[in-house]
Amino acid sequence: MEELAERHDKVSSRKRKAGLGFEPTSRTSTTATRPHNDRRLDVANHYNNLVDRRRSLTSGSDILHVRNLHNWVKAVLIGKFTPRAACVLDLACGKGGDMLKFKAAGAAHYVGVDIAHESVRDAVARFNGVPPRPPMPFSADFLTADFCDEALDAALPEAAGGEPMRFHLVSCQFAFHYSFASEQRAETLMRLVSARLLPGGVFVGTTTDACVLVKRLRHAERLTFGNTHYECTFAAAHAEKRFSSAAPYGIAYNWTLQEAVDDCQEYLVPRRTLV
Repeated sequence: MEELAERHDKVSSRKRKAGLGFEPTSRTSTTATRPHNDRRLDVANHYNNLVDRRRSLTSGSDILHVRNLHNWVKAVLIGKFTPRAACVLDLACGKGGDMLKFKAAGAAHYVGVDIAHESVRDAVARFNGVPPRPPMPFSADFLTADFCDEALDAALPEAAGGEPMRFHLVSCQFAFHYSFASEQRAETLMRLVSARLLPGGVFVGTTTDACVLVKRLRHAERLTFGNTHYECTFAAAHAEKRFSSAAPYGIAYNWTLQEAVDDCQEYLVPRRTLV
């Protein structure tokens, strides 16, 4: 881990080696304005400060049932759409918690991308094996990057022969909403996914249901709703609690989920716009 490269290593045949891609602050993105860069760094700093608890499926969490539900959803998607010996791209991979799911699916090569440098370091450690768990059986690359930045395409590893690596599966679990900060960011992500999927490849992901959030907002007395485990707050700009289909991007809210997210700015993903 101490010798992680600043740039990713080229994919030669290897096991349990990993290189980091560009830092979120090391390039000037041509797709993002400065205000969004500030928010992007806020998200990166938040996840950099999260501790990797490595909780079990049976104890150690106040939101155990929510965590288990989330893991079940991801396991079903990854298990159903990952072919054996697949090459997979995991966008917003976090601390690598889904690598066991890709192991169970029989993946052959894994590329993990996350905006938080410390999360990527934890993912590398998990890949190399954290006792009592053994190392992962597949080869891997890890990059620190914003998955909605057009610079990511050039930073992804190359396949044998120097061609761009393409994937049987691209996964973006519980993070797709960050792409809806602007139409440009959402389109940048979709172009990347489309260009990097192999013929017949699949893009899978999960995100919050915008209809449920809006419904709960309208039933709330103010612009905040939640319970002891989560809180969602919309800005005063949305005091009328009405949203135009003509402006579906950049509809922000602040989200807190116990043990997972602390007052991070996220964005509605209207289903019709997504489709």
